Amino acid sequence: MLGRGILAWWMLTALVGCGSEEPDAQLRALIDRAELAAEERDTGFFRDVLSDRYADRRGNDRDRLVATLRGYFLAHQSIEMITRVESISVSGADAAQVVLHAGLVGRREGASVISGLQGQLYRIELELVAEGGDWQVIGAQWERSVE
Repeated sequence: MLGRGILAWWMLTALVGCGSEEPDAQLRALIDRAELAAEERDTGFFRDVLSDRYADRRGNDRDRLVATLRGYFLAHQSIEMITRVESISVSGADAAQVVLHAGLVGRREGASVISGLQGQLYRIELELVAEGGDWQVIGAQWERSVE
């Protein structure tokens, strides 16, 4: 269950690349890329998005979260995800908070199409900073959503 929550938030954290766009547009594009990376089970993408300083209330650091994600990707042969941004709040030029909802459905390796499906909806809060020209996630909170 924790792995699915982490995966959902990770997928949504894929907020890379500052470029010349406004921060709001950059962050939305990053969420879109994270959704695609999750569906492609691309652990490297999420490793790049997490800051070396990442920490959360659940005791995860960057390495632990990447390992959990890797395990989820290995256990699920297919992943489908959809996200909806609730809010983006940018502070100055280098800090942001993103609140979003993520629907996640995964199918376990070797399981039948029906019995192997597992789905959840999460509310995710991400804390990001601009580091070296890219948005990096430095913290996150997630919980199952009833919405």
